[in-house]
Amino acid sequence: MARYPRSWTLDQGLSFHKTWRGHNREWNLKTNEEKRMYTTLLTEEHKKRCQSSNPLHAICIMSNHSHEIYTLENLHSFSEFMRQHHGRYGMYFNRKHARTGKVAQERPKTTSIQNDHHEMMAVLYIHANPIRAGICKDAKDYIWSTHKLYAFGIKPRWMKSIDIAFPHWYLNLGNSWKERQKVYRKIFNSYLKKFGLLKLTFSSHGFGEYTWVISRQTMLKEKRKFLHSTAPPP
Repeated sequence: MARYPRSWTLDQGLSFHKTWRGHNREWNLKTNEEKRMYTTLLTEEHKKRCQSSNPLHAICIMSNHSHEIYTLENLHSFSEFMRQHHGRYGMYFNRKHARTGKVAQERPKTTSIQNDHHEMMAVLYIHANPIRAGICKDAKDYIWSTHKLYAFGIKPRWMKSIDIAFPHWYLNLGNSWKERQKVYRKIFNSYLKKFGLLKLTFSSHGFGEYTWVISRQTMLKEKRKFLHSTAPPP
């Protein structure tokens, strides 16, 4: 079944999780150079297309996919940002490897997040991704994520030009940056003990409490059913 339009699944003011994956799960972000180019183009296009809207809260770049968390403020500018960012990266990747064709598996997957608690769980999940993948034992040793920024206030060199907007739940962890970082580290360690190797499901219906996700699923199905019933005959 075709995916739902983003105008149906993303809600103004809600944060959302975005995944961009390589075609056939190819390692199209394998090298540090490729990861750096991906983030450089992300920064350029986000500033150009979104300006101060659609803030980026967290990111983790793996070797064949990326995880990013934003808050939606303007769907049109965000869609244009994704189109330009991924298009430019695709051209770079194909030129570098003397190849043609698709670089991404499909259009990016985006999932609305219900509230601050589930946004926190999504951030913890993407920051734990390198541990789940067996790349490192401690998330602070993986430079291609915002974990070190959240946990210690340290920005790797590639992140210097990226504007990371800390979410409300993080700012409420304490009255100073050191206090927030300390509390975040405790939360992250507790998350690893409880959920570390479990994979979350970010469906098109949303990520949140069961009843909230089911209500969105019902709404989307009814909307599609209504549009099909009112469509003119072929």
